[in-house]
Amino acid sequence: MRASNLAAMPPENLDPQVVPYLLYADAGSAMDWLIKVFAFTERARDKNSDGTVRHGELLLDNGGVIMVGSPGTDFRGPAKLGGVTQLQCVTVTDLPAHRERVRAAGASVSEIGIRANRARSYTVEDPEGHSWYFSEPL
Repeated sequence: MRASNLAAMPPENLDPQVVPYLLYADAGSAMDWLIKVFAFTERARDKNSDGTVRHGELLLDNGGVIMVGSPGTDFRGPAKLGGVTQLQCVTVTDLPAHRERVRAAGASVSEIGIRANRARSYTVEDPEGHSWYFSEPL
């Protein structure tokens, strides 16, 4: 099961108009986790001279893009701040199967709930505390 967004990839493989760019203390490990748990596809992985990931790009099936990067030395992500600072919302098909796949990969997932009588959804936090919200229209 692959994550997807509502819109198809723009013409000529241009990125969508808005692309989340998440900073991780260990961008390489974050990319590996996101690929394993959410089944994103790696598009790019640019490394620093020491082998750490400087910049990475992950694709979702229907044209979505998530970028990840390594921050400066004073970086404090959501886990270090002690709370969620943002929420990535990703639309998927077959939400129950997606949730089960993520749970089976070892992530702690919420129960499925109904949002505004328009969609069902669940949430999960990644290892560095970023919150992910997966949704499927009713």
